[in-house]
Amino acid sequence: MSPDIGLIVGSGLAALGLDVVGTETVQTSFGEPSSPLLSVAIADKRLECIARHGVERWIAPHAVNYRANVRALHEAGVGRVIAINLVGAISPDFTPGSIAIPDQLIDYTAGRESSFGEGQDIETRHVDFTLPFDPILSGAIAAAAADCGYSIRRGVYGVVQGPRLETAAEIDRLERDGCTMVGMTAMPEAVLARELGIDYAVLAVAVNYAAGRSPGGVPIHAEIEQALADGMLRVAEVLKRLLASS
Repeated sequence: MSPDIGLIVGSGLAALGLDVVGTETVQTSFGEPSSPLLSVAIADKRLECIARHGVERWIAPHAVNYRANVRALHEAGVGRVIAINLVGAISPDFTPGSIAIPDQLIDYTAGRESSFGEGQDIETRHVDFTLPFDPILSGAIAAAAADCGYSIRRGVYGVVQGPRLETAAEIDRLERDGCTMVGMTAMPEAVLARELGIDYAVLAVAVNYAAGRSPGGVPIHAEIEQALADGMLRVAEVLKRLLASS
């Protein structure tokens, strides 16, 4: 595993309990990132990290400056990014508290700046996006999870606009489209990383059953509170195992 790995962490930042050993406020040609560059220590290694939704304020998924976040990590020398995303579980065999590594995505978002060539004097690139997540990096994460004794859900990540959660009918539609999980932030993050040549993979935590899928009728927000801590403990263990072997 290359030492130039970085993290983008979403709403589970506090629950992940990262050891922040330094911060650096940066600006990019695409504006200010969601957070300073956070230097975090994991398994005796220091990684650059961006808090996707901010540190002291919460930035809604559709309002995140994804271009600045990805550009800041690129300019810091990061060549591989692991994104930590909270998702809703659509497939019945994917339960809250479990972790997943998506292989594919379907983008249902609208109006997000999804290329570094938009609004800048930069040539637009028609990048190959057949495989939106880097298979080698995803495989390394999966191997680390297996070493920790965790089974990993693979599948298709449906990216929705947010910040509201979905209706039951919308989840039915996503399932018909082939989605196994639903979240709000993998796009345009993944394609922006591809434009800059960054290897990008998602380590997702299911924190709730998607709308209309809870077998016990438990309210979604109650499920999130129950599953977040357990899921982030698993993520922290996987990251430690991954980085310890690099």
